[in-house]
Amino acid sequence: YMEKNEKLVLIDGNSLINRAFYALPLLTNSEGEYSNAVYGFCNMLTKLIEAENPKYMAVAFDMGHPTFRHEMYAEYKAGRKKMPDELASQLPILKSVLASMNISFVEKPGIEADDIIGTLAKRFKIPTIILSGDRDLFQLVDGTTSVWFTKRGISDTIVVTPQNIEEVYGVKANQVADLKALMGDSSDNIKGVAGVGEKTAKSLIAEYGSIENVYEHLDDIKNALHDKLANGKQDAEFSKKLATIFTEAPLDISLENLTFDFPFRNATYDLFKRYEFNSLLKRPNIFEIEEVQTQKKEANLNYISSIGDLQKFVDNLKTTPEFAINYANEQIHIANSKFQENVIKLKQNLIDDGFADAEALSVLASVLQDEKIKKVVINAKNLMHQLALFDVKLCGEIFDANIALYLLSGSKKTDFDAKTFAEKYNFDENSICTCLMSTKQQLLEELEKEGMTKLFFEVEMPLVPVLFEMEQNGFKIDLSQLKELEKEYNAELEYLTRQILQDAGEEFNIKSPKQLGEILFDKMGLKPPKNIKKSTGVEVLERIANQHPIINKILRFRKIEKLHSTYVEPYGKIADKQTGLIHTVFNQTLTATGRLSSSEPNLQNIPVRDEEGKMLRKIFVPRVDGGKIITSDYSQIELRLLAYYSQDARLVYAYNHDIDIHSQTASDIFGVSIDEITPQMRRDAKTVNFGIIYGISDYGLATNLGTDRKTAKQFIDKYFETYSGVKDFMNSSIEKAKELGYVTTLFGRKRNIEEINSDNYMTREFGKRAAMNMPLQGTASDIIKIAMVNVFNAIKKQNLKSKLILQIHDELIVDAVPEEVEIVKKLLKTEMENAVKLS
Repeated sequence: YMEKNEKLVLIDGNSLINRAFYALPLLTNSEGEYSNAVYGFCNMLTKLIEAENPKYMAVAFDMGHPTFRHEMYAEYKAGRKKMPDELASQLPILKSVLASMNISFVEKPGIEADDIIGTLAKRFKIPTIILSGDRDLFQLVDGTTSVWFTKRGISDTIVVTPQNIEEVYGVKANQVADLKALMGDSSDNIKGVAGVGEKTAKSLIAEYGSIENVYEHLDDIKNALHDKLANGKQDAEFSKKLATIFTEAPLDISLENLTFDFPFRNATYDLFKRYEFNSLLKRPNIFEIEEVQTQKKEANLNYISSIGDLQKFVDNLKTTPEFAINYANEQIHIANSKFQENVIKLKQNLIDDGFADAEALSVLASVLQDEKIKKVVINAKNLMHQLALFDVKLCGEIFDANIALYLLSGSKKTDFDAKTFAEKYNFDENSICTCLMSTKQQLLEELEKEGMTKLFFEVEMPLVPVLFEMEQNGFKIDLSQLKELEKEYNAELEYLTRQILQDAGEEFNIKSPKQLGEILFDKMGLKPPKNIKKSTGVEVLERIANQHPIINKILRFRKIEKLHSTYVEPYGKIADKQTGLIHTVFNQTLTATGRLSSSEPNLQNIPVRDEEGKMLRKIFVPRVDGGKIITSDYSQIELRLLAYYSQDARLVYAYNHDIDIHSQTASDIFGVSIDEITPQMRRDAKTVNFGIIYGISDYGLATNLGTDRKTAKQFIDKYFETYSGVKDFMNSSIEKAKELGYVTTLFGRKRNIEEINSDNYMTREFGKRAAMNMPLQGTASDIIKIAMVNVFNAIKKQNLKSKLILQIHDELIVDAVPEEVEIVKKLLKTEMENAVKLS
């Protein structure tokens, strides 16, 4: 690259990331992190650097704090829409990318980005480019400063200079604030003069030059305009103050502070890789990185092609303490060192080279099933299923790199395959097992450093064979009862459809919200609730149910239709026609709290409270006649953990003395004795108790209780007054998350909470709720995992025929044979109660 030019680029960070967000489709990387706005920003930034080759650069951000303008005028920018969460989550990512480029980003409480840009543009008298989509910054255009204005999206820009500003905007740079003073600005909630639009404002400026001059010549202006200007004089002068960029902000920044790295270094390359900015990664001229970064590491490949060679290789493996294995894409890869990748090709048809899967695995079985040899893999549970097809087990201590990375990522969804894992560590994908052997030590050290070695080896890894067997076991459903239910649902849906169409007086698609809205609100004239737009959502329909009988029929139709399409119909398709078994998949590396989730189908979300849910649960049956489905559930585990964590004396006492916690809370918040509590009071107290765990707001609680916000706030205040230890615990969780950027469970599981320091209020509030809830929900999920492993091992140890088949959050479900029912009940109670000892 040539010597850089003595030029300064100032970027309006909020404006550009906003433009990029709305200009590009919503993208995420493979870990589910939103990245479209950052990608667009980096694209534009790179384009500008390549075009202008500047020596200095800064990006200015608003901090969202009240500024001096808010002090002058509380309603300043009041109409602004909240930043969507999908965009708010990208601000911290953008800042880390800018930091990797060594580009200064400047933000200061009380000072807007415009004032930061104005101050820096006027302070340094060198050629300056401002990049923004905000016309306010046109007032900074002068002999050394031009504005690159993003007209549409981010690629369509126009360069505004003293020579063309009047042509582009209709006024000179020093008249921009005057123009806004007259015409106002709805986006900033600046009033301007009532009744004066852009056209009139521009002609006044063209004639008089400034608002001061307009008012000096007010008598020359006739008719209605005279009156509007006379009445709006105060507003105009005030609006000009608000619209004028402040160029003397107290910023301790010299020009030398604003140099940056270009071409970009390794750290930027790594971030572009993490967020999968592939088109930028393909431009090597923008990076100055060490050779190792672009040159992928490759191992020596040793192809094993004869049964004799395979046998010799296996005999050699028997003497090794550990090897890595990957079985995918018609090949089995194995490595027991960091240098040689052994490849066993599998044939897909009779004329192919290579081994049949069964043939290769029958030779490998002895080492795969050897308890003494450790195995390093990418997805152990998947591998177990693949091997099970050939009656081969995976034994010995297993290290699953996917699970290690899930824990190390702060519980972000992790789903690596051979290709993405090799790419992450800069290995060629054919060298996957040498990559695993090379990175295992590094991952172990990181787990040790993060305090999660025990969690990995004593909770997560022992859980893998448990989940594998649960998936293999499956859950039996009664196919004849399922058919019966399907018949009932179909008959009811037909009946409801006839009734609804009759009430509506015409044919329409009941499942279409648009058509339904037209029928209810336009044709039938039903009125939506006050201050709520027309919507056919359940909450709205429930509130207008008294207006016409059609509403309850629609609600019933939706409920039955959802049960039919989500459960009954899919179960009929996926259940084994002979055995009636349904096999779900348990996801171990998906949720932010460490909870397991279930998919294909999801067996953790079957409704239970209402009659229909109970009917649905009845189709699940034991696989042996006379057997029982035994379910064992932790009672109020998260509230007990709240007592443990907060050590609130009143809460701890209640649990240690078997006092019903919901009745006690009802007594406390309603101010009555325990004997006077009604069932409704207890239900409300229960809602408060569980709401507190999730950091509920007065608005949320009011909605759940069907009361007003004032009453809900009184309940919350009373709760915290009574259980002050809980308030202290929640505040300290939030403070810890702010300081460290994460919170942990009792067993050291981490959840990263970048949102807690976000500029966006809603995102920040979400971060606070996550910080309060993670220690409780995350610890609860750790405890149930420990209990699962212990229950599973106890069933094995006692050689029972009963099987652990499902986990639903705080509940374990065992399919018990008749003669073992009592043994299983006792075993579940013992193992679940002794999974962990709490105060």
